[in-house]
Amino acid sequence: MMTTLRVTMMLAAIAASSSLSFGMETLSVRERPLSDYAALRDRPLFSPDRSAPVAFVAAEPEPVVVQPEPEPEPPPPAAAPDWQLVGIVRSSKLNSATFTAPTEIAAFTLRTGESREGWTLTAVGQFEVKLDGAGGRASLRFSDQGGGEQMFPPEQPMNMDSGVDPYEAGNDYLPGG
Repeated sequence: MMTTLRVTMMLAAIAASSSLSFGMETLSVRERPLSDYAALRDRPLFSPDRSAPVAFVAAEPEPVVVQPEPEPEPPPPAAAPDWQLVGIVRSSKLNSATFTAPTEIAAFTLRTGESREGWTLTAVGQFEVKLDGAGGRASLRFSDQGGGEQMFPPEQPMNMDSGVDPYEAGNDYLPGG
């Protein structure tokens, strides 16, 4: 009788252990589907009341208002060159202008279409010239201030009957003398 009781208890233990297992699957913990662990998520083992944690819901983000970047201001036009117009030559074949610059000792001449320091001579008028540059167009006129030496008439009138052209004579030639 004792043996029968032992055999019966062993069979009952084997039956009970097989019904308690998840099944006869040989899947490892990593290979099992998440649904097998739903009970652990819904009733955590280490929570005092074994209730599921409150689900985190992110707050609605505030709308981001993007301010359009202000249009960059156009660069200021380049200042007109610091040149002084001192002469103009106009003919049917040649238009040029002569300038002086405060940084240079000698005057310089530009013909129509020639450039210097980023400025191109585009038009030569009777009393003004037009220059085009990267910053726009500049217009230069003759200065109202007399910058050069003033010319005075000679003390003695020139003798035009001497037969010598005063423009071809050397520096030692004094007209009328």
